[in-house]
Amino acid sequence: MIEVSLSDKQLKWCRDHAQKIVDHYGGNNTLGSGSYNHNKISSNLVGVKSEVATTVWLKRHIDNRGITPNFVDFKNKKLKGDLDILGRCIEIKGLRPHQWDDFKRCIPPKQLKSYVRDDAIVVWTTTAGDTKDFKVTLQGWNYAKDVDDNGVYRKTICDNIWLEEDSQMRDMESLIKELK
Repeated sequence: MIEVSLSDKQLKWCRDHAQKIVDHYGGNNTLGSGSYNHNKISSNLVGVKSEVATTVWLKRHIDNRGITPNFVDFKNKKLKGDLDILGRCIEIKGLRPHQWDDFKRCIPPKQLKSYVRDDAIVVWTTTAGDTKDFKVTLQGWNYAKDVDDNGVYRKTICDNIWLEEDSQMRDMESLIKELK
């Protein structure tokens, strides 16, 4: 597990970007996009902060010319993954810290099918859905195929495939080795 602290400037960017996402999908408290059917700034902030923090951490370890933050252009459906790292598709799944023990390592089946098709790596994160808390925890990572091969069906707020065993989650340091 790795903790990344975002700057005030990064948090402001995250807040502004989360607002753009909410506006694009119909405004606060509308259905939004994806399987979870919620469109709130706080929910989108969890995702955006997680994406930014993962990018910040990876740039410390990998030549940043090889990192493309696809999440910035969220309207472009042709882009694969939240990040592209030297041609590798990286998806980032964020939860609030209090949700981790109950909902960790879950992916809706439709998303999982796409992730497997794209040979994606999934990074699991936790952070608060606000701009007061600047910390993001990178919990670990898995190949999407790990979840597909070893996951079990689990109904939460939507259908999910859950990688149940904590021991199956890979540590963040090993991700650097995988991406180099």
